[in-house]
Amino acid sequence: MRLVFWQNCLSPHQLPYIVKLMDDERVDEVVVAAGEAVNDARAKMGWETGRYAGIERCKVYVDLSDEQIESLLRERVAESVHLFSGIRGFAFVFKSLKASLAHPVRRCLITERPNTFAFGRANGKPLWMHAIRFLLQDRAYARHIDTVFAMGGEAVEYFRSVYKKWRVVPFMYCTQSTEYRPTTMLRGAAKFIFIGGLSYWKAPTAIANAFAQIKKEGSRIDGTVTFVGDGDQRGKTEAVFRKNGMDDIAEFVGYRPMREIPTWLAKSDVLILPSVYDGWGAVVNEALQMGLYVICSDACGASDLIRGDEGLGTVFKKGDEGGLASAIDYCMSHIDEVRSGRGYRMQWADSHISGDVVARYMIDCLCGK
Repeated sequence: MRLVFWQNCLSPHQLPYIVKLMDDERVDEVVVAAGEAVNDARAKMGWETGRYAGIERCKVYVDLSDEQIESLLRERVAESVHLFSGIRGFAFVFKSLKASLAHPVRRCLITERPNTFAFGRANGKPLWMHAIRFLLQDRAYARHIDTVFAMGGEAVEYFRSVYKKWRVVPFMYCTQSTEYRPTTMLRGAAKFIFIGGLSYWKAPTAIANAFAQIKKEGSRIDGTVTFVGDGDQRGKTEAVFRKNGMDDIAEFVGYRPMREIPTWLAKSDVLILPSVYDGWGAVVNEALQMGLYVICSDACGASDLIRGDEGLGTVFKKGDEGGLASAIDYCMSHIDEVRSGRGYRMQWADSHISGDVVARYMIDCLCGK
């Protein structure tokens, strides 16, 4: 089987399983075709893909000409599966998908649910509006697509609803395993961490408001929180801590290179991701691989990993700062129990969300299992 991935950029949240696909005897070639290596916004956030381990096992093409696109589509047609990162979300991917219609190839999608985080903001339309747009613009392409690998349960539900003939399977983003693991148990106050853009849809201010609520209710603040990232909500988040006399518990370190993230996670007990919209939230994968307890909103696709296993973390309803405060308070008052579960969470991650596990799952799906 020959697998061809059409992506907007080389994603460190897909490369961990892509580079493992060649380990399966059912696959003899993997191609990655991307519009660019990494865009400016992602580079600013610390994304690094040029030195990605194992990428030399794949045939990688960046910024392809029309002739190169046609060449990849004509090669080994009968044995190839072409996997596109959505239909219309990225210009390069959409152009390649349209070009593929001239060839009798098998097509699949790998995609998140549409962005609905806030009406009128960065394409944040309600889901019903996305469904109407799909009917008007994208339905013409739907019959040419075999399978949809949908990121998270809400995405599965959405894509099954807009086109009944699709085979829609749950899927996930994946992060690179690291040999850097915590070697000693953390001590003292609970150590919380947020990693990502300090943006409206990631809702970092909710973390500050939750700590403020705990303080106002008279509970002891026995913890610190580190914000790794930056964005237009940083000032507002800092202001809430300052207004409530909690400057000493919050640290803002800005964006850090991706290679440093395991180090920051190793120094932390609990990841908080309170997004009001998040197609997946790959930092949840990274946190579980490092053994952190995870608190995330139900707007994160990655919340699917947490549900049903109290040992992994807590899922709260998006926008419910009281629910977030309760989860934070629980961790502070049960920090020894949270820390004792670190080994379990690392073992769980190795057996459920590692690159080789996700690669094998994808191939099974493509083979009809």
